[in-house]
Amino acid sequence: MVDTWFLLAAAAALFALWMAGYMAPRWALKSRIHDRLRNRGAGVNGDEDFAGFLAEFGESFTSLSAIQGDYEDMEAALETTGRNRQQSQATYLTLCWFLPLVVIVLSFVFAGPIAGAVIAAVGFLLPRRVIRTMGANAEKMQNLEAIELCHMTRMLMEAGLSIERALRLIAVQARPIMPHLASRLDRFNRVMESGADRTAALDELGRNRRILVLRGYVNLMKQSGTLGAGVTSSLERIIKEAQQTERNLLSEETNKVGAKMTIVMMAFMLPGLFLLIGGPAVMSIVETLSR
Repeated sequence: MVDTWFLLAAAAALFALWMAGYMAPRWALKSRIHDRLRNRGAGVNGDEDFAGFLAEFGESFTSLSAIQGDYEDMEAALETTGRNRQQSQATYLTLCWFLPLVVIVLSFVFAGPIAGAVIAAVGFLLPRRVIRTMGANAEKMQNLEAIELCHMTRMLMEAGLSIERALRLIAVQARPIMPHLASRLDRFNRVMESGADRTAALDELGRNRRILVLRGYVNLMKQSGTLGAGVTSSLERIIKEAQQTERNLLSEETNKVGAKMTIVMMAFMLPGLFLLIGGPAVMSIVETLSR
């Protein structure tokens, strides 16, 4: 009975931590956006105070000298997935500290010190590995989507549209084929609508340096706006270079698959093949010697 109540309390605490660290900032942000769109000022102070407290806590925690290096590594991967700074801090606190803390406590209580230490190490390292994998997958997908972005921009600019109108139209019409880049395009459009300079908006669009195709696209757009140069041939060159890079990556992955299959064959298939071929000969030798 005691163990049942303890498990229920631990589950409730875990759920509360998830709600406070991950969902509450999103709800507060959505609430502020809806209230501003409806021009209502009353009733928002409580949400702003709560969201401000969470943001202040996340900022102070991730700025600690012992935490800052680890957070910067995780923030680069989380930013690649499209999260802003507040969302990155909330995800980092939830996945890398709150959840491992609960897992470590439960493992030491129920599994003992030795197994608890092993589970604690896994619970501390696994979330960071998951975040890095999420960042790598998002980076790969956004590089592929940036190729489509170059194609559409070239087509629209050849039709006479400006860069701003082309990106606004792409953000609305091409969302199904580039879901990862859609949030970055929306951010670019919001910055432009706020009255900022186009160079600043392009810097915001290409802030993540891991997305190389998008970075090249942004540099080209900035040069065309500054120098007034045409972009059609340059976009074509970026597309060809990106496609060649993807071919090289696919070739490397294919070679790795071949090496992995060789290891699998050596570990599992060759022993069985040796038994099938050499088994009868060994049995004949044993029978001969037994006579």
